[in-house]
Amino acid sequence: MDRMDFEKETKWCARCNDYVRYLMSVNHSYCVQCGSQVKLFSREDMARFTDHLEKRKWKVS
Repeated sequence: MDRMDFEKETKWCARCNDYVRYLMSVNHSYCVQCGSQVKLFSREDMARFTDHLEKRKWKVS
């Protein structure tokens, strides 16, 4: 990962309702726009990711 990749990374901010750039501390990451704590995925994207992962898990077995 080079510097350009790092500067393009985003996480989900529920307050901004969007994927945003963030500041990372030891325990949490925070939105650069509003300061609230951010997550890796939105709720919908997490459900989609989990569903996709479950489907792949059964194909591999």
